[in-house]
Amino acid sequence: MKTRSLLATAVTTALLAGSLVLTGCGSAEGSPDAAKVDAVISIPVEAALVSRGEISSLYRTTSTLEAKEDAEVNSKSTGIVQQLFVEEGDYVKAGQVMAILDTERQQLNLAKGKAELGQLKSELARLETMYQKKLVSFDVYDKLKWQVESLSASVALSELALKETQIIAPISGVIARRHVKVGQLITEYSSKALFEIVSQERLEAVINLPEHQLPRAKVGQVAHLHFAALPAKEAKIIRISPVVDATTGTARVTVAVDNSDLTLKAGMFAQVEVQYDAKAAALLVPKRAVMAMDNSSSVFVVNKDGKVERKTITTGYESDTMFEVVEGLTEGEQVVTAGHASLKEQSPVQVIAKS
Repeated sequence: MKTRSLLATAVTTALLAGSLVLTGCGSAEGSPDAAKVDAVISIPVEAALVSRGEISSLYRTTSTLEAKEDAEVNSKSTGIVQQLFVEEGDYVKAGQVMAILDTERQQLNLAKGKAELGQLKSELARLETMYQKKLVSFDVYDKLKWQVESLSASVALSELALKETQIIAPISGVIARRHVKVGQLITEYSSKALFEIVSQERLEAVINLPEHQLPRAKVGQVAHLHFAALPAKEAKIIRISPVVDATTGTARVTVAVDNSDLTLKAGMFAQVEVQYDAKAAALLVPKRAVMAMDNSSSVFVVNKDGKVERKTITTGYESDTMFEVVEGLTEGEQVVTAGHASLKEQSPVQVIAKS
């Protein structure tokens, strides 16, 4: 703002000076002995030197972080919740017990099955001795043997039903939601989840890459994620969709970020920068200096005589503030960055500020 004020003041001063000089010339012309004086007005501008520096080829977009793994936990058994062992925000490991339902019915069924099985096994043992002595037929013996096997399977199912009264974590992660309460009646295989678990050690973000950018994207390329209240994180492209959406003209690209310290959370909004390439010593010119017209780019260059020349340039990579110059300029040349509107070819200028 201070530089612009200085530029405006300089322009005003230059115009007033030119006006006074021209007025003086007019008065001199009224006198036959007066000499004619030519007034040259230098236009004040800001300028910068063409220099070398680092620049990258980037694609910027936005996305939302998603958990690599998540699971909704449902009950495989019917019963009333007796105990809860975890709360929202707790970390659980796969196989950890999170809640227990009442087990009285399952325990009684199991005890009944075991008693009946024991009785049948005793009967089978007695019948087997008789069968070996040819005192009973094979059909009678075989039928009892299959009854024992059937009841053994029923006992195994009763044991499984008792085990399923424990609500087990299917994956390791953090409890994102707890929907169940102590004393609540739970129905087996209900569509309503008891818990929601997310694994946040590794998060992913899906971006929609325009099809003209796809040839430059490769699995393993570096991407940077920027957040409103956290430092930037480095990520990598892990998947590129083999198809392009005909409606949007984009392809799904998935980037993954390591979150071992759990500072990031699923659902966070991120600005994603995919870095295709980087040049360490590219020829750079400020974006403010470049004028775009009729599909071409040009700049005003200040020559050694203090006048400007318009040069057409070819640009390459670009950043927030710089263009890479592929052709048209050399290192050390001085280009105008402010004051273009008043310039034309060979206009005299006065550089009042350098950026």
